[in-house]
Amino acid sequence: MVGRSVVAVLIGPVSALAAIGALTLPGDVLFGWILLGAGAGILVAFGASRLRRGRETASGPDLPVGAATAAAFVTACLVLAGLLATVGGVLTATVPVLLVAGGLGAGYRHRVAPPTAPEPHDRPAPRPVPPVPVADLATEDLCVAWRRSYFLLILATDEPARRLVVQRRQDFLDEIERRDRRGFLRWLDSGAKAGSDPSPYLTTRS
Repeated sequence: MVGRSVVAVLIGPVSALAAIGALTLPGDVLFGWILLGAGAGILVAFGASRLRRGRETASGPDLPVGAATAAAFVTACLVLAGLLATVGGVLTATVPVLLVAGGLGAGYRHRVAPPTAPEPHDRPAPRPVPPVPVADLATEDLCVAWRRSYFLLILATDEPARRLVVQRRQDFLDEIERRDRRGFLRWLDSGAKAGSDPSPYLTTRS
């Protein structure tokens, strides 16, 4: 966006300087520069055709690139002639220096610019943490996990997530029954609910 704005601003001054240069140059000098520009365009056209990626042999000169090169060469010569005619040789000599310095400064800023953070879609997706095996849980923790899973079951937003919670709750019940079947049955006989706490009915709490 900024580059297009700069080009739009410079079109007017460059065109004016090129017109002044064309009017002030002798005819033979202008013709010589046009010939030099044409020669540079021809060289670039044939060189560009050989440098095309993916082609082993050139199929012909790249005429658009050659024409653009010739036009740029002649325009640059006319602009320099216009600068010489309007501001003199000293100021004209500073213009290429300023352009080179600006280009080097832009390249340096590009090299030292800090790397941008990757886009959200480029970041690797976090790996899900596998649940702790129920056999590794203490009995108290097992009962707490059972009660918490009731709320996870309520909050499940889709069927796959709901199936995972249901399977996990079944694992909790199986492990509680394996550790203390009598206490497990006392809890069931008391009218156990989906979110109730079985720990008061268990004899083993560790």
